[in-house]
Amino acid sequence: MDNQRKQEALSILTDQNIDTLRYLGSGHESVVYTDETFVYKVILPKYFHGDFNFQKAYRRKSYFIGISDQLKHLYPIELIKTSKTYIVKYKFEKSEPCFSYDENDAISFLSEIWQEKIIVKDCKPKNFVRVNSQIKLIDLDGDDYTDNLFLNMCARMYLYANYSIILDDHYFEKLKRSAINNFDLPELNGLREFVNKVFSNIIFEQSNIVSNQKFYLNSNCSIKEKIEIETNLENLFYKKIKENKYLKQITFDGLELNHNNYFSPKLYSAHYSELKPLEKRVSLLIKTCPQDVKTIEANIKHIVKQLSTPNPFYEIVVSIDPKESDFLREYHNKGTLAELIEIIKKLEHNHIIDRYVIFDVNETKSLNRQWFNIDSEKSHTKSKAPLAPQLFAFKECKGDYILQVDSDVLIGRKDYNHSFLTEMLEQFDKNKEVLSVGFNIYNKHDNLYFGFENGGFVPEVRMGLLHKKRIEQILPLPNAIDDSVEISLTWHRALHQKQKDSNKCSIRGGRHDSFYIHPQNYRKKEAYAWLSILDRVEQNIIPDLQIGNFDLEGSLYDWTINKRNEKIIVVSCFRNVSVDRFLRFWCSLTAQKNVDFGIILLDDNSDNGLPFFIDSLIEPLRDRVTFIKKRHSSPRIENVYHAIHYYISNPDSIVVMLDGDDALIGNTVLSNINTKYDAYNADVIIGRMHQTYRLQPHYRYPVDFTNPRKTGGNVWQHLKTFKKYLFDSIPLPYLKYSKKNQKLYYSEWLETCDDFAFMVPIVEMCNRPLLLDNINYYYERDYKKRNDDRELKEKCIAEILTKPSLTHENVFKNRKKFKPNLSKIELDITYECNLKCLGCNRSCTQSPTKESLSLEDIKRFVQESIENNHHWELINVLGGEPTLHPEFKEIIFWIHSHYIEKFSTETILQIVSNGYDENSRLLCDEMLRLYKNVRIDYGSYKSDKVVEYFSPFNDAPIDDPQYKDADFSKGCWVTSYCGIGFNGKGYYACAVAGGIDRIVGKNREIKALNDLDHQILENQLNEFCRLCGNFKAYQSNQGDFIPRVEKEPFKNIVTRSWKSIYKQNAKNK
Repeated sequence: MDNQRKQEALSILTDQNIDTLRYLGSGHESVVYTDETFVYKVILPKYFHGDFNFQKAYRRKSYFIGISDQLKHLYPIELIKTSKTYIVKYKFEKSEPCFSYDENDAISFLSEIWQEKIIVKDCKPKNFVRVNSQIKLIDLDGDDYTDNLFLNMCARMYLYANYSIILDDHYFEKLKRSAINNFDLPELNGLREFVNKVFSNIIFEQSNIVSNQKFYLNSNCSIKEKIEIETNLENLFYKKIKENKYLKQITFDGLELNHNNYFSPKLYSAHYSELKPLEKRVSLLIKTCPQDVKTIEANIKHIVKQLSTPNPFYEIVVSIDPKESDFLREYHNKGTLAELIEIIKKLEHNHIIDRYVIFDVNETKSLNRQWFNIDSEKSHTKSKAPLAPQLFAFKECKGDYILQVDSDVLIGRKDYNHSFLTEMLEQFDKNKEVLSVGFNIYNKHDNLYFGFENGGFVPEVRMGLLHKKRIEQILPLPNAIDDSVEISLTWHRALHQKQKDSNKCSIRGGRHDSFYIHPQNYRKKEAYAWLSILDRVEQNIIPDLQIGNFDLEGSLYDWTINKRNEKIIVVSCFRNVSVDRFLRFWCSLTAQKNVDFGIILLDDNSDNGLPFFIDSLIEPLRDRVTFIKKRHSSPRIENVYHAIHYYISNPDSIVVMLDGDDALIGNTVLSNINTKYDAYNADVIIGRMHQTYRLQPHYRYPVDFTNPRKTGGNVWQHLKTFKKYLFDSIPLPYLKYSKKNQKLYYSEWLETCDDFAFMVPIVEMCNRPLLLDNINYYYERDYKKRNDDRELKEKCIAEILTKPSLTHENVFKNRKKFKPNLSKIELDITYECNLKCLGCNRSCTQSPTKESLSLEDIKRFVQESIENNHHWELINVLGGEPTLHPEFKEIIFWIHSHYIEKFSTETILQIVSNGYDENSRLLCDEMLRLYKNVRIDYGSYKSDKVVEYFSPFNDAPIDDPQYKDADFSKGCWVTSYCGIGFNGKGYYACAVAGGIDRIVGKNREIKALNDLDHQILENQLNEFCRLCGNFKAYQSNQGDFIPRVEKEPFKNIVTRSWKSIYKQNAKNK
């Protein structure tokens, strides 16, 4: 029979003009010949009884038609149809029989077959040959790819690699069949690790272009040193400064897949520029005090990093003012001296600074006498500014020159080769009258030094270079003390006076390549905002509005650049990922084909030096990458929010979440996602992931898109992708803990389960969600730690799932529509004020009046509330300055006693005072003592009529062409968060609207509480928001609340409409 098949096959080949053939062998399905150039498999079933399906055989072979001829394990084939059968034709190579293969053979083959998306069910060794020791498949039967079939294929090849030789054939055959969809067999104990290697190898092979990346070296790097992969690059950076080396770049030359399934860099090296010590001794003096505790480590690292090149300092000294309270321009009063010293000692230990000095209060009197020839033991001026602590620090510095800086300065370097110290020191040599040189501010062009006449400038106390000897030579400086021995002037104000009297000067100017920016104290109450800006300054990503300004301009939204607007944007948040693990992530991402996408990388204050490595790694793709280097750690959900909310400008962008310690499997993941979004008009696409810590034959996470808030619905799973506008539409409280009567600004972010927190509401609001068909995400987690923080996770999940459900009705793009909150109310009991803040949104400054609510008005409000069964959640009493109302005490008494105690015991009665004078503060404290439900909004206390975080109320949107088509009826957060307003005229959608109607006289008030109607309230918004600067000021957050620390500094803008209104109002009066 075999001879008959051989002859029949030979005849078929001869009929195709294929001759000079050598017989290779035969199997159950085919007879094989070669002409030494090609192999010819003639399909001739050995046991053919008329039931052999040639079409199915053709289909099984067809998977190998058209595949690349560069593959390691597969042959591209040609199928030749004859009158009787088919011939499989492929390249002939000299080979040896394959009797067995090992795990490495199997991994390599499985990686290739996965990339081709072909399933080979029969993968026994004899279906392969060895060509140059490499296995190649010769039994070319394929099937449609599914994850389940592929994982079963992995299990089968794992068994062949480990057991086919040591077990007898009969038992092995039973074992092989038992393993189908049954991965719990003891013989498969190593299968999970094996499959991890397969997917890692796929990632590695599909990243081959990236993994061979070479870096273009910085031309200023003259020193190269090989480093170990475990090297902490941050520690290395500061350590090498002491060796006069400034770390500029990290490079490697190719990658290899290591035993952890990470990508180890080859020839891993650090490149440095050589620091050139100056002949003159310059001390860097960084001034701090306990209120800086929260950020001082980040601040000092920033200052030292930015200033230590191209010339090192003679010494780096930190000066500590030990005062723990009652600061000038206080922004944080919780730090202690002990905490501060602990941090500074750590910086000293890590060679970031050389030493620190703590002000010795016993030296106060002698310092005051030396510097000012006055007898006083006061260490600070009468305005609370530090005096003796800074003079003490100057004395302790060993350098002849002192570059003294406030610890909060933001330092930018356009050119790290710019020798700013040489340039500043030259000014002393050129002019013997110069006592100090100010550090430059942000400019587009160089400035000649100026200020040589008439005493020049006040010495730049925030950041300036002092000539120590010259200043000492002109002491004492003019100063004065009052009857209580309080000192009038700071040292720099006194020095400026001396300059005028002695023809000395302090100057400013210089090249624009090095500069500083000073952050206002209102920004520093919360670290995240101003440290985000510090990061942008350090990366030299500066908005144009900062040009020519000492103080920090713009809002956080202006500074969170470069914003991404690509169709697809990959967002990755991570902390302390190892370099080799991050390289796996990075290569899997940058290897993606056939799609343009942007990247946002957010490093959550890694202390292993990872950001230094990333800076070098991303250099070739700078235009596509926004890199955020945080200087304080935050809950992951806060980081996700920060990256998406502030750094993506296109609401229609597809956001792809990819953790920095995970990877994409395959180089077509993003192109597939792009195709699916277009084909299905999808707004959410998720799945599927390979979990390195567990393995199952069938996918573990079916999705419930219909009711995710019930159990989570598995919508949290990787890969998570969604349209950005859906993320925007999540109410911020859904990402935070709910706490009654706590301001949103102060509520805490959920510590964990961030994927639940944002994916559940996103899926609730979406229209067309989709689950992907195949595994595309490599999710790695330490299995031993899977139950860590289980209690916390359950707490967070419960918090998430118990929040009210959302629907597509909650979705918005661009600007949100705000509904007046009828559970809260603001009572403007008077428009009289004792402070007269610029930009007052009640116009108390711009159009003063003594208009007030009477006690009878309050009684009517209380009666109406009771009659309408209206239980207010919050009643705010404000104005104007409410404590100026002649019946203030009676008003608080009446509301609390007749409404809260008798009718609505849960209502909070909050007093919003400016706290400007002592009487106002005393009255507030008295009310707090007397009444259980009274609260004081201490955050509204003020010390100056210029309130830096105010919005420019008189910047009317109607005067701005950009708002000509605005829908003013949408309002802003005030109407939803603060509630409706009530003044002498009646009820309004918000109290600001009532204040506007007081001026413009449209008389749009609602007279009675029971007449409140949402349409009427919306009409009020449409009428008055067109004049309200709040409508514009909150546009960057779609009209929603912006915390004070994120806002731009106040500018008293009064546009055309308001000028006309106030003018007319004054005439009418």
